[in-house]
Amino acid sequence: MSFLHRLFGSRTAAVWEAETRLMHRLGLVRPPQAVQWISTSRCDLKCPHCYSHAGAPECNELTTAEAKELIIDEMVALSSGDGPPTLVIAGGETLLRRDLGEVVAYAHQRGVPWAIHTHGGAVERNIDIFRDHTPVMAAVSVDGPREYHDRFRGRVGSYDAAMRAVAALKDAGVGEVVIGTTINRNNADLLAEMIPQVLGSGADSWGFHLMTPEGRAGEHPELLPTAAQLRRVASLGRRLRSIFHVELDNEWGSAGDDDCFYRDAPFVCGAGRISCVVSATGELMACTTTDHDESAGNVREIPLSKLWAQGFNAFRGKKDPLRGDMYDCWLNTRHGRSCRKAAFEIDLFEPALSDNGVIRVPLTIGGGV
Repeated sequence: MSFLHRLFGSRTAAVWEAETRLMHRLGLVRPPQAVQWISTSRCDLKCPHCYSHAGAPECNELTTAEAKELIIDEMVALSSGDGPPTLVIAGGETLLRRDLGEVVAYAHQRGVPWAIHTHGGAVERNIDIFRDHTPVMAAVSVDGPREYHDRFRGRVGSYDAAMRAVAALKDAGVGEVVIGTTINRNNADLLAEMIPQVLGSGADSWGFHLMTPEGRAGEHPELLPTAAQLRRVASLGRRLRSIFHVELDNEWGSAGDDDCFYRDAPFVCGAGRISCVVSATGELMACTTTDHDESAGNVREIPLSKLWAQGFNAFRGKKDPLRGDMYDCWLNTRHGRSCRKAAFEIDLFEPALSDNGVIRVPLTIGGGV
């Protein structure tokens, strides 16, 4: 979410690119600023936009002891002058892991800050986890107004549970609670209806994700938002920022010099550069793909710190035009679906004028209106 995005702080995209390229040429790698752990594939919902095929847990998911030793201890080993990276725990539905409280307590003991993504349904019965070891951020998924959300997620009452989770997390002392909405073709034009509920929820910010063709979502291309919807949602987010903290999340790619109108810090794709993802079974990925061909290796076989140092060279250099592009979302571009030109209406990365001085027509992706 926007959490990973904010880890760039105040550095400009150009500074990050120059530093990353230089360090790569020197054979050096800065520590990650976040490690996301897909703690389980288990989920009690089966949403069409899921980036995995969450439902049943995978065979051979990391145990409690492995999570402590192979992830948290390794994150401590990766500590920089700013301390350990942040552990971002997701799923599936991570609160369905019965050992989550023990894992979080161990992270706290080792000085590793943590954050969580959840659908919210199990927050209230696990609220002691959040009170005892407060995360730096908690993100709760809300897909649309109540009727749409419940229908899309296949469970009546899931909307109310998510909104109660937001209030419970704030009451537990979580400093930043984010409502995350994944934009698809069916809810893109319902966002305006959500504004009163989001603003009145107690949430600190609202993140606009984009559905990407990964996992179960890859089976539903009819749900991918159209170019016109991308423009409308980006415009809505830009206007809402005048009254509430709204951010376009990583899937949108960069808006170039206009990034300041859409997010708090200039966009750079963090995949393999500032962040990585440990799958439920220990595969280390640059981002949240379920394609094991993209794995740098398994943390059960090779230490996370070593995989991080050696595993993502294509993302840190320029030789691979797809993985080396720091200004677009790799999860989208690996499927040939860049969204940034459509969302921001013009090609922000080429001159505005053609060679003969004629203004170019704005470029967009396909997808109709």
